[in-house]
Amino acid sequence: MYQVEVQVQTLRVPDWISRYCQPERFVPLCSACPQYGKNWACPPGMPQVERIAGAYSFVQVIGLKVLYDESVRIAALTSPECTEEMRRKTYGAAKKQMLHALLALEAEFPGSMTIMAGGCELCPQCARAEGKLCRHPKEMRFSYSGLGFDLGRIAEEVLGIPLLWQKQGLPEYNVAIASFLHN
Repeated sequence: MYQVEVQVQTLRVPDWISRYCQPERFVPLCSACPQYGKNWACPPGMPQVERIAGAYSFVQVIGLKVLYDESVRIAALTSPECTEEMRRKTYGAAKKQMLHALLALEAEFPGSMTIMAGGCELCPQCARAEGKLCRHPKEMRFSYSGLGFDLGRIAEEVLGIPLLWQKQGLPEYNVAIASFLHN
């Protein structure tokens, strides 16, 4: 159905922030996302990246590349709903596994922290959409793009994996980018 490849690169946090974080350019783009204002991991109202990551020395940038079998890509062409269902079962499942693995790593290295790709997907619907506090504040991690990072440049320059886009169906692969911050 699909395969997963993982790329990991280590950067110094000040370099990572100065080279790849441009909140003035990327955070305003979040307002077009359906998660905007409805997910605690996403804008508006997110802290600045320096407040979250400034105390750390190193960041492991992790690229999770989900490669789709041809049969999955063909099946996904059936309808937009089918495409999203396939993406949820593959990319979504792999991304959730990555989050749980990184949370386990945080437990092994107290004081470390993870930043994840996209909005939080721990709950079927985020409590923020209902005007409530986060149900899982210890597991929720902020959105990489919501903090203002240029994920296209990170994917290509740091991980060597260009992001692919597809108007209909699934691309050859999707990429989830996470970071593990530590000293």
